[in-house]
Amino acid sequence: MARPAPVSATHPAADAFVGALEQTQGALGEDHVSVAACLYDAPLRHADPGPFIGQSWWGHRAVSPVYPASVVKLFYLNALAGFHDEGLLDREPEDYRAAADMIRTSSNEATVYLVGRLTGADDGAPLYGQALEDWCARRARVQNWYTAQNRSELAGINVLHGTYQDSPYGRAFQARRDGNGNLLTALAGAALMHDIARGASPRSGWMMDLLSRDFQRNASGIDPEGDQVRGFLVEGLPAEVRTWSKAGHTSWTRHDLVYAELPDGRSFTLCVMTDGTWPAGDRTFLPEFARRFYGHAFGRAAD
Repeated sequence: MARPAPVSATHPAADAFVGALEQTQGALGEDHVSVAACLYDAPLRHADPGPFIGQSWWGHRAVSPVYPASVVKLFYLNALAGFHDEGLLDREPEDYRAAADMIRTSSNEATVYLVGRLTGADDGAPLYGQALEDWCARRARVQNWYTAQNRSELAGINVLHGTYQDSPYGRAFQARRDGNGNLLTALAGAALMHDIARGASPRSGWMMDLLSRDFQRNASGIDPEGDQVRGFLVEGLPAEVRTWSKAGHTSWTRHDLVYAELPDGRSFTLCVMTDGTWPAGDRTFLPEFARRFYGHAFGRAAD
């Protein structure tokens, strides 16, 4: 499957990328950052321009697979909506409660529940031989669903596992051996967020409601574990810019994926993924990237 390349030679994200990297004074190298970005003249929610790869977008290492941390939860949310829409999974009220917690506060427990629901391969004690092979085959159901779509922008992704506070155990741990962990690209993340915002995915409106960051931007006392504003792209954007996002971080990654709309109707999708111990612990690079991107794209500085 051919992988698309960015069609924009210059882009505000390129200027933001260079400037934000310089701010780290060498602590973060360009080979540890992946970016995909696209600007629109109108809100995607009201004016569908077509698929992401048909737009003039910019990327850096945009097709390089990276461990996605909690950004993978967006792919499980989209799969849940798709499975329900296609009749592949019976609708259960508990699915919607789990989906809300998975996206709004990035609950790992909710994610593990939904991975089991989507695949029929629940976590449990170790398995061996054919039993483990059969379980792993079922566990690949979501990944196979994305693969069957045959979309070039999704090349290189691996959507197989739940997310855990410390480590998976039992059969879930066995399935992640030999480097078989979750993987996403910045392009895949941006393309999916773009599709949800433009209404191309089933139940897009429901997903957008869950992805809204308004409740965390306007609140105090947010649990740091579920905070997807401070230390991420959304923090660097002005208060009047509406944001829908899914962030993720581990001890070696820090990512954010945002769709945003300005009051004048212009909008953008921006995915920035970083890997390494320095960016994982840093809380300044992603907000700085967003501030610079906003300034270069719209000719004004973010507050």
